[in-house]
Amino acid sequence: MRSNTQAAWVIGSFITLIFIFFFFLTWGPIVDRFDIGAGLAKISAWLSYGVLQFISLFAGFPLHKEGTIMGSGAFEVDVAPACSGAVPMSIYLAAVLAYPATWASKWVGASLGIGVILVVNIFRVSALFLIGLYFHQVFHDTHVYVAQALVICVAVALWLFWATRYADAPRD
Repeated sequence: MRSNTQAAWVIGSFITLIFIFFFFLTWGPIVDRFDIGAGLAKISAWLSYGVLQFISLFAGFPLHKEGTIMGSGAFEVDVAPACSGAVPMSIYLAAVLAYPATWASKWVGASLGIGVILVVNIFRVSALFLIGLYFHQVFHDTHVYVAQALVICVAVALWLFWATRYADAPRD
């Protein structure tokens, strides 16, 4: 019976944390004062621009950036808050925090996840920019169906890695 209670607690905690994180990401009064998604979008755009500047040295395309908008010639992308990685990070963090592990393990998991998901998102944005620049006809489908799913799959795989390697959950 203890394992059923613990499972219910973990699932309930996970769902509650998802609601709390999404509340902070979407509720107007909070977003008006502290927009986490927009902040992460600015960081992702800035770091992706650095990656693309390096690639442009070899590929020879012009590159410009203003805020979260990056472009080359007539092609531009805007790294919107929805493209910031905030949602996969929130889901991942909810899973880590809900899992019955020590706080030290949760700290390792949270740090690992935020870092890896941010890096994956930077390469996602950079790759999507290059796809849009050179293969514009597949940009939309790649962005909507492949790239978003890829970041979510990375978040799930990362959580499984953390849960099996670093989370020292209490045993029955």
